[in-house]
Amino acid sequence: MGPTDYGPDRSSRDWHRRGISGDSAAHARCVLRFRRRPRSEPPMAHIPGFVVEYFLLGRTRRGAVQRFTQDGGISTDVWLAFARDTTRSVRVLVAPVHGVTTVDLAFVLHNAIAADRRKWKTRHKRQSTTVSPLENFVAAWLYFDDVMRVALPLTSWWHRKGLFALQRTAFQSGTSLDEALEHVIRARLAGDVDTARASFEPQGASALDRRILEAAPLAALIGVFRLATADPEVDVFESLRADISDGRSVDDAFAAWVEAHAEAIARHARTELSLQYEGALIEASGSVCATRAKLEQAPNEPAEMIQRMFLDRQATLSETEGLRTIKADAASRVFDVSCTAINWAVIDSGIAAGHPAFLEHGKRDRDGRRVDPPPSRVRCSYDFTRIERIRNFDLTLDADGSAARKRAIADVVEELAALPGRAATPEWKQTATANLATIARQLEQRIPPDWALIEPLIRVHDPANADALVSDHGTHVAGILGADWRDAANPGPDGRGAVLLQGVCPDIGIVDLRVIHPLSRTSSEFALLAALEFVQFMNTRSGASGLAVHGVNVSLSIPHDVRNYGCGATPVCVACNRLSSSGVVVVAAAGNRGWNEQDAGFGNFVYCSITDPGNAQEVITVGSTHRLRPHSFGVSYFSSRGPTGDGRLKPDLVAPGEQIRGPVRGGADDELDGTSMASPFVSGAAAMLLARHRELLGNPVRVKQILCATATDLGRERYFQGHGLVDVLRALQSV
Repeated sequence: MGPTDYGPDRSSRDWHRRGISGDSAAHARCVLRFRRRPRSEPPMAHIPGFVVEYFLLGRTRRGAVQRFTQDGGISTDVWLAFARDTTRSVRVLVAPVHGVTTVDLAFVLHNAIAADRRKWKTRHKRQSTTVSPLENFVAAWLYFDDVMRVALPLTSWWHRKGLFALQRTAFQSGTSLDEALEHVIRARLAGDVDTARASFEPQGASALDRRILEAAPLAALIGVFRLATADPEVDVFESLRADISDGRSVDDAFAAWVEAHAEAIARHARTELSLQYEGALIEASGSVCATRAKLEQAPNEPAEMIQRMFLDRQATLSETEGLRTIKADAASRVFDVSCTAINWAVIDSGIAAGHPAFLEHGKRDRDGRRVDPPPSRVRCSYDFTRIERIRNFDLTLDADGSAARKRAIADVVEELAALPGRAATPEWKQTATANLATIARQLEQRIPPDWALIEPLIRVHDPANADALVSDHGTHVAGILGADWRDAANPGPDGRGAVLLQGVCPDIGIVDLRVIHPLSRTSSEFALLAALEFVQFMNTRSGASGLAVHGVNVSLSIPHDVRNYGCGATPVCVACNRLSSSGVVVVAAAGNRGWNEQDAGFGNFVYCSITDPGNAQEVITVGSTHRLRPHSFGVSYFSSRGPTGDGRLKPDLVAPGEQIRGPVRGGADDELDGTSMASPFVSGAAAMLLARHRELLGNPVRVKQILCATATDLGRERYFQGHGLVDVLRALQSV
């Protein structure tokens, strides 16, 4: 497989998108943004967000042509996160270049960052790096210094611009490239366009020299960060704030500020980019590249290893009569579809596996006797909220077998033991300790993730501990997909009581994949990526017996930021497409961002509001409609609307998502709303299609085509309803 194209890094000032029109509105918004720091807060440097965007897009002087993308290898949202507080670390996801594994990249990052922090220990008190590799991405908490001194020299941008040459000339006598770069930055920022243009074409300049000088805009932003952090007690943006407060336009005030600070910015940029490489960076990347002849690395230079660095975004929860609306009840009666051989993963906040809605009624043992009490159809539960603590290079900070490493492993074991649903027996702790010790040795040897070792550490078993779950959301979503709640007090001749609550597929097997952190009530994108990778592992392990997991339901929402990512090319979208290509049906909520209240308190409908992973091409993206009268009420007001940012039709389908009743913790039931409630209806429709027509197993593209082609047109705009309301009966009849 070739390198993944994550699309351009889009960034735009775009005041109209933010609801700002005219100088007065921009003035008002920016005055609010420039908050004076109370005396009680510790010193820190805060860089206004629009300053970062202006530099990334080259709007550093009057009359400059505005750009809309930047190719620095570090997405704009990472720069903005550091700008909010330059003293704090930021959690990022790092994608390696083609030919470099994530564990190799993590090995280099860990060793180089640890060495750099030891050198600058007065700046960073801790030496842990929190670098955690999965199969396709590396997660890490990085300080700005880590990015500048370790990550940036590993990026394709650094090598494409030839900035490694600055290291060769920085300490040589005479005019060197770093001096020329400083001169170009100063000339461009001061508005001396002719001087800047001449500097780009020096006498006898090579193509490499020109590429280095072309890096001036991003180099200038680095200079701004260093200027702002040189003395945290000095607010270098005070004059800019004062000009805006006095009524001067943002553009004019910013241009004046840049001209006044051009020399200092250029000087700081030159100093930062001319720092000699950390020795561990050269050594670590050299040891990795020694085993990969196709990666060329010059002596004393780090290898090209990083394609792109993203912010590790947060995913939030996207919050029977509906069965008749999608004709699932009629389909069951007509076709007598059984989903007992189908397993569906629910990536969410966790499922109360002991809830009576998930009991496997009629389960019999090998002798034909009814199993009493009946087991749960939640086949297994896994918790990914601490996955970054398991595959973490912090475990390798101390020597193998040392007391310090044993303490580090014991700390992780205790953290995993506290997960909801964990039965932390002495036997489990012994297994966890041994597996973590092996994982630490694998990291030292740069061995890819071994999910067989990780699985016992993330699997939870105790259904009685369901009340410790962070939310009812996952239980409710799973219930819409596969509830079969019976009246146990009055069983019939077959041992089953009357139906109290039923989902689309009342006999389906469910796999519980938990990604919602119990404290923040949000999920990191990294945890979601881990869950998707784990599904692939489960299917690979099943081998010739077929898929262990046939489909995945993702009722989570990550807003798509057009400034930072190509639409449908974010890490989670790429992971969902990859999982679909492996034969798994992926269904995702469209999101609940179809409405906002930013217009005088009355609100507006919002187009192009589909969230990730709903923007992924291969995902079946589901919007919401009324549970009983979809033709009358159409698409729910809160349901995210298309098209996607790059012009594709989304959502694909709509399903009931208003006042949907489902099981919740404590053996109870409740009504919830949202596209989260709509997506399991479509997951159930896909599962019934697979159960009825086994030849469709492993062909998610065909499943999506059938469901879309047989949907019922509600007579609404296509970017509202997609292909229409999912129709299970018609889908089954069409094949």
